[in-house]
Amino acid sequence: MVISMEETKNDNILKDNTQEIVELIRSVPEKKERLNDYHENDIADVLNILTVDERKKLYQLLGLDKTSEIFSYLEEDVGTYLEELDAERAADIIESMDSDDAIDALEELEDDHREEIIALINSEAKEDIDLIQSFEDDEIGSRMTTNFIVINKNLTIRQAMKELVSQAAKNDNISTLYVVDAHGLFYGAIALQDLIIARDYVDLESLIITSYPYVYADEQIEDCIEYLKDYSEDSIPVLDNDNRLIGVITSANIVDLVDDEMGEDYAK
Repeated sequence: MVISMEETKNDNILKDNTQEIVELIRSVPEKKERLNDYHENDIADVLNILTVDERKKLYQLLGLDKTSEIFSYLEEDVGTYLEELDAERAADIIESMDSDDAIDALEELEDDHREEIIALINSEAKEDIDLIQSFEDDEIGSRMTTNFIVINKNLTIRQAMKELVSQAAKNDNISTLYVVDAHGLFYGAIALQDLIIARDYVDLESLIITSYPYVYADEQIEDCIEYLKDYSEDSIPVLDNDNRLIGVITSANIVDLVDDEMGEDYAK
């Protein structure tokens, strides 16, 4: 196999980042500000190099939200790292993760520890987890996340912006805002950029894309994967059978689905 100069360059950059992050964690006094310069994925890559005590100090230093983001990028060992923490701290991290990532993390735990942590998770996070787990593994609802912004179609531009700011505190998937009618039924979507530049006197209705693509939660993954691949949106809404918005499939979810599909095709 021939390795290109570009691949070698990227590998060297990754190695340099890894070494820099490890040295930073272990030595520099003002490490928190410096660590914020690195992507969560890069920090996730060095956790296996650190000792248990160093990892615990790192989580304390970075805070809950940053730590949960780092855990979301872990492809393996997430169960091991959660097991190192007391149940309350682990539950806090799970609560701060996107619901789909939280489910993946919980599945890595031993049964007794999983039940202990689930018992400590707040009711809102537990409802989201229970919702996703209510779908079969081959249904698209099992791969969705509840991290999205939803607003009512009858709001003004100013009211919509206020609602966006309020919900963004808990949901950071904000590039597309989803719209429901007075009965809570899915109505369409608004691009964040369009809302930001809209004047106060503009009617919100004029910004709504009412023909926005969507899928139903109980659809088979294999039946809708090609449909999802046809769109380059950051996320696609997922509806229940009453046309109520219950989640979204993000572009990252779609990439994972395509990877799974390719793996299955190769296996066949």
